[in-house]
Amino acid sequence: MSQVTCTLEIAQAANYNFDLAVQSFLRIWVSQYESKTLLRFDQSLEEYLTNNALRDFFLHSENPLKELLQSDVIARHLSRRADEVYFDEVSRDPLFAKAEQRIYNLAHRLSSERLHVPFRSVQPAKQTEPGDTANIASYPPDSENLRYNSGNHFTSRPANSNVFDENSKRFAMKGAGHLQVIFKRGYLEDRLQEIKEQMMAMHDTGNLGYQYFVICSRHSPKEGHFGASLVIIDPSTPHFPKRVLVCDTLVKDLPHHPRWWIHFVAEYTNVFGDAISEVIEDLSHPLQKVNVKGDQPYRHDWDCPYYVTSMTEALADLTTINPELVLKGCATDIHNEMKKLMQDYYEPDQSVKERQKIREINRLKRWNSGLSMIRDLLSDVTCNSLHEHK
Repeated sequence: MSQVTCTLEIAQAANYNFDLAVQSFLRIWVSQYESKTLLRFDQSLEEYLTNNALRDFFLHSENPLKELLQSDVIARHLSRRADEVYFDEVSRDPLFAKAEQRIYNLAHRLSSERLHVPFRSVQPAKQTEPGDTANIASYPPDSENLRYNSGNHFTSRPANSNVFDENSKRFAMKGAGHLQVIFKRGYLEDRLQEIKEQMMAMHDTGNLGYQYFVICSRHSPKEGHFGASLVIIDPSTPHFPKRVLVCDTLVKDLPHHPRWWIHFVAEYTNVFGDAISEVIEDLSHPLQKVNVKGDQPYRHDWDCPYYVTSMTEALADLTTINPELVLKGCATDIHNEMKKLMQDYYEPDQSVKERQKIREINRLKRWNSGLSMIRDLLSDVTCNSLHEHK
């Protein structure tokens, strides 16, 4: 991945020009739809454009973000690459223009599209009415837990859902033959129950041959952490797997189990019975080592879906490349083969990459998740424009 080279001065100049472009866009909108300027009250036009015009635009436009993207200047800025963005050296947050941050926040809070651009907006409770990010000092007195856990940083769960959807499209193409990659919203127990029912149906039709299921999901409603699993089942014995390999990201060295181990076991037990605990093998990877004591807790939420996506992809590819290994090989050999496929996080000698390298990789992935959504919207805008001119 390319290194980020944008300087603070370049980013500030680009942000300044973007704010001017948005104000120009809103000035035209106000002249055309003055009846919709309900939040203007006794403000002058300049005050209104500065304070409330963007919020009125979002409240009264059917597809506000798509309409904004019809402006070439606005579209170019919102769809810029990571190397055109300045990231704070301490927080690693991207530097947004004032109007840009408002766009992401208002899209999350007010848009009829219910659009959340990953890692670019804050929770509605942390926004001011115009869509700015609220000062942490303005939080209610009883919100210490909220302050501690994430301060004013970007929401993780909604963003992670976008990241999950983004990757599920790509993984849908990896399943073939006896391999199925199950990468969808929901929880592990739901996915395991689906597998069991599918295998029972195969048993009834007389299908033969081991079936390989790679699963990426949250553990449970109680414990929302992400994890990956490889479940191998013989259709002749559909009620109980031949082998179960599970992957987490919070273990230093095998065979020590991650702190989430009991949740893995509980979900499997609910579907396959108590005996499954003797079958489950741990393939966890120590990728959360980049989040050390003293780091803000939200960093774990930000990084987790990328680690688990990498493990899911490695399990799927390894099953395709060497099904005999995942069926009969020892866990250590499988673990080491996974490392070779997880090149974002492991060096060629199979050591975990340096903390700073992994942070850079995940930062770029976070930016590109939002970029992917913006460019999809921009593609829709372009297609609609072409149809209108035919």
